[in-house]
Amino acid sequence: MNLGIVNDLFNNLKENNFVQNFMKELSNYLENTITNSSNISDTNSNFNNINLDDLTLHGEKVIGRYKDKMLNERSEILQRYSENTKEKGEMYYIYDVNSNDINSYNLCICEPGKSHEVITKSKQELPEGVTLGSVLRKQDMEFVLDNEGTENVGKEINTMIKEKLEEQREFLNSKRIEGHTYEVGEKYDGRIWLYDIDNVVDGGIEGIEEIEFPKDLYQDAKEGDLFIYQNGKYNEIAS
Repeated sequence: MNLGIVNDLFNNLKENNFVQNFMKELSNYLENTITNSSNISDTNSNFNNINLDDLTLHGEKVIGRYKDKMLNERSEILQRYSENTKEKGEMYYIYDVNSNDINSYNLCICEPGKSHEVITKSKQELPEGVTLGSVLRKQDMEFVLDNEGTENVGKEINTMIKEKLEEQREFLNSKRIEGHTYEVGEKYDGRIWLYDIDNVVDGGIEGIEEIEFPKDLYQDAKEGDLFIYQNGKYNEIAS
């Protein structure tokens, strides 16, 4: 294959589809919503700490593609639980600490047609014991902590995360193709974007966010470098 054509395809794809900024936004949103488990009694529901650009759950890095899936399904879980428990009052979910005031929380409204509405409340305005991931109800114009809801929602989110992590493993394994050559795109936080130049479809090169790239190769890998996947691992192609 003409590498000049490959480079043009690669550059166009990178400009149009590169997802780092999107991932950062998702990480910021997911940082404290999908991972809090302090109110969950299931001892298997503990999550790892999350860094803004390096989402890690249950000891596994999460790629942008699956952050998006987790975010969407988290929203569906909240909407569904709210619908099924209407009698408890309007439902809110604490998903983040306000970026301008660490003593305030951002709450999403878990009601049909309001899923993207966010309000900010100071900790003093909220019930004692609330934390990231808490489910709240509005009753008689006041917020009430819904402990049962917090636990139920947390368990369901945790189950969903485990399922998505398994899907992610299968997805990445399907993209690591024996004998294929991969070109390096951007890298950050131990992650590296690889483009399969042996798999050009409809004028585009398929890329994957690789999270299991060898550490000894990652250090010196730079944009444009080529690696071949052989015997279950990446090997650099000498220039």
